[in-house]
Amino acid sequence: MKFLFPCVALLVSTASAQFTLPANPITNNQGAINWGIFFDLTAGPNDLLVTGLTTASIALPLDPVDLNVFTRLGTALTGVGGSVATGPGSTMGAPYFWSLLGTASGTQSATGPISDPISIPDILVPAGTTVGVCLQFTSTGPAYFGTGSTDPYQTFSDGNLTLTCGDSRSAIFTTGGFFFAPRCLTGEIFYSEVAPGIGENFCGPAVPNTTGLPSEILATGSFMANDVMLRATQLPPFTFGFFITSMTESFVMNPNGSQGNLCLGGDIGRFVGPGEIQSSGANGTISIDVDLNELPQPTGTVVVTAGETWSFQLWHRDIVSGIGTSNFTDGLRITFN
Repeated sequence: MKFLFPCVALLVSTASAQFTLPANPITNNQGAINWGIFFDLTAGPNDLLVTGLTTASIALPLDPVDLNVFTRLGTALTGVGGSVATGPGSTMGAPYFWSLLGTASGTQSATGPISDPISIPDILVPAGTTVGVCLQFTSTGPAYFGTGSTDPYQTFSDGNLTLTCGDSRSAIFTTGGFFFAPRCLTGEIFYSEVAPGIGENFCGPAVPNTTGLPSEILATGSFMANDVMLRATQLPPFTFGFFITSMTESFVMNPNGSQGNLCLGGDIGRFVGPGEIQSSGANGTISIDVDLNELPQPTGTVVVTAGETWSFQLWHRDIVSGIGTSNFTDGLRITFN
């Protein structure tokens, strides 16, 4: 049983109340089963967690509305008439990195054409970051709002989250099929704010990985209990990594042939216990709960005491030009007082 750690002055790691971002209220276009609609979600000053939505479809009232939810780090769009979904062959791999985040099941409302609220796999949208989304309709066809092919993409924003409309495709992630732009989600996006992080970032930004973005590290936690959480974001999808820690900061460029930079020195501990070496999954994120009574060091574990400053980083695998390599996040220092 973990004992309380009362001398750690940290913020609470909880999500705030749910917010709703409305998109178009009406439809004027539609597609068929297995069509997809593409759009961007961009966070403002806070990390956001998109947890649900409503969407329009051609389903009859009370019929199922089932979705495959795909995401990628970075925009889903390249401008009117073009999308990163139109690259050669399958765009699930490099350089597009679309990944199936999961599936979602909902029901068409009794009055239609918009569904009842649908819970989707959580989409983490880090502050200042854009995440591309594709909703593939697997039990019915989508309905949406479209304008002329030379019109700009619509945007909807409440200052925290911005939805940038995109396009619809009859065959997602291939060069075939029908492509229509601009086309926009009809419905609403449900999201919450993630509590502010703790500590201070240094040694950044990290060297960009194969997503084109630098991976980042943050921490959340509570002063009431030993429940600090480390999280790394903007990682390549489905890549393995683990956190490291030290009381010493340093700078070593490209250690052992890595693409990135090591920001720690001295005695460096590795979080490689059960469940701590993780895959970044479709969302490019790795997180662990840190036991402040058992912080890893080369000779064993130590207890963090008040007044100490510890620094953290994440090492992760990557592939550059077909060759396996590695990279790092930036560093994060936390003073426990």
